[in-house]
Amino acid sequence: MRRFSVSSYYRRRGPKLAVPLFTLLALFTLLLSACGGSGQSSTNTDQKHVLTIATQSTNFSLPGFNPYSTSPNFGINGFVYETLEFCNVNDGNYAPLLATDHSWSKDLTQVTFHTRQNVKWNDGQSFSAEDVAFTFNAIKQYPAADTANAWSYLKSVEATDANTVVMTLKKPYVPALYFIATQVVIIPKHVFASVGDVTKYNNDKVVGTGPFTLKRYTSDLMVLDRNPGFWQADKVKVDEIRMPYYNGNESAQTVMPTGKIDWSGYYDENLQKSFIDKDPAHNHYFMDAINMVGIFVDINDPLLSQVPVRKAISAALDREGFAKQAVAGFEPPVAQHGLVLPAGKDYLDPTYANLSTKPDPAQAEKYLKDAGFTKGADGIYAKDGKRLSFELISVVGFSDWNAIAQMAQAELKTVGIEIKIKLMAESAYRTFRASTQPHQLMLNSVTGGPSPYYVYYGTLASSSIPPNGRNSSFWKDGKTDQLLQEFATSDNKDQQKQAIQELQKIMVEQVPFIPVLGGARWCEYTSTRFTGWPSEQNPYSSCAPYAFPDNEYIILHLQPAS
Repeated sequence: MRRFSVSSYYRRRGPKLAVPLFTLLALFTLLLSACGGSGQSSTNTDQKHVLTIATQSTNFSLPGFNPYSTSPNFGINGFVYETLEFCNVNDGNYAPLLATDHSWSKDLTQVTFHTRQNVKWNDGQSFSAEDVAFTFNAIKQYPAADTANAWSYLKSVEATDANTVVMTLKKPYVPALYFIATQVVIIPKHVFASVGDVTKYNNDKVVGTGPFTLKRYTSDLMVLDRNPGFWQADKVKVDEIRMPYYNGNESAQTVMPTGKIDWSGYYDENLQKSFIDKDPAHNHYFMDAINMVGIFVDINDPLLSQVPVRKAISAALDREGFAKQAVAGFEPPVAQHGLVLPAGKDYLDPTYANLSTKPDPAQAEKYLKDAGFTKGADGIYAKDGKRLSFELISVVGFSDWNAIAQMAQAELKTVGIEIKIKLMAESAYRTFRASTQPHQLMLNSVTGGPSPYYVYYGTLASSSIPPNGRNSSFWKDGKTDQLLQEFATSDNKDQQKQAIQELQKIMVEQVPFIPVLGGARWCEYTSTRFTGWPSEQNPYSSCAPYAFPDNEYIILHLQPAS
């Protein structure tokens, strides 16, 4: 199933996962034993406040305690290992963690971080800027560790003194800050300097600076203890984190409504009935959307190269229907301007404030008629003997995408455009998507970030044309690239906003691709034992338990329920 997280656990409305009876029984047994018996829930006693999280879909493993292994155990990043800063993707604001601040050089080719003093690794050694420089240079030396692609932007990283790190970029690129400040966890030089390839180091003596330490683990359960030496220990009110292993969505869906789990991140189209309605006062969800799902249009196709055809397709689509029927209302519809709202609201051009996400069949047909297309006896528009008949690619098992494809097929038929759906196996689709092979229409997704730039870059930049990115419309336009460049080489918010608003104009007037839905980060939680969670009313962080350093930032806000 399509997903935006890094774990197969967060596959969405795909094929049902087989969960044998013995697996469910084992889960309940594990939970009861972890929580002290059937008479107690995920425990908050006078002695200990315990938070139980469902986020791990594979067995906990020794290599997984290395944040730069191929499959880190969930929770290690954020709870044990920290980043330099936190960024709230819902508003783009940064907050200090291991770095107290950052500053850009005048030409925006260097960013300087001042590291926090009096921070200790949990083995008692002092943290310094040397650890930061070591981490970045280690992931450069062993590129498999550079999962944030930091060195695609960086030229050098140097600790100029014990509390200062200077990072030099290959060229001015302000959006790189998000990746280097918030997506690279810092590892201790005194532990990793002698191990060689940092991706292959295995040790359950996990040495981090974060709010928790590893207490114990089995293949089915990881337990983290509050770190008394944490540099802001007074803000941590959770004494222990328990993270049982689950093998898929259905397992979590079964257990979460029982109250045994405090925090999870799975998709359930019946979430309202299966979880929220069980205890409306305490059971909640917050699915903040920053990613994008859209229909990518091969502009090299003779018919799809014509703007009126692309406009007609966009106008005919019922994006609100997609949101309600394909993803149960958990992901917002996205208008043709391409902004995911509400996250991108500060960048919205007032001209497009009322741009509809509802279908307009009459306008769709007008676009076609004005462009010289006429409807044939079969109900399909054509011009010069060429019918508006297109193939739309989706993926086997991606049932939300497939629902969108089927709805689009029916909606476009009503305006005289024929759609033939082609389902590809996921592996074949990923290979095809990464190529420049011609197609006509293709459902695709793009990962967002703390501003609309990240989606626009991924979908519109000529440098994002496959295999380099997700620009599967093969859009290559000098004005578009110039606007993206203007955003990326400025730290002036007004100038960046102007660039984004001009990109919205290109999206509406030229329709280089067709956005349909924002992509959510899945999160369910209960406030029975802890309060202070992010929410639609207070979106201080992404809520997904698998997102870091958001998970750490949330921990710092949680308070035991009275």
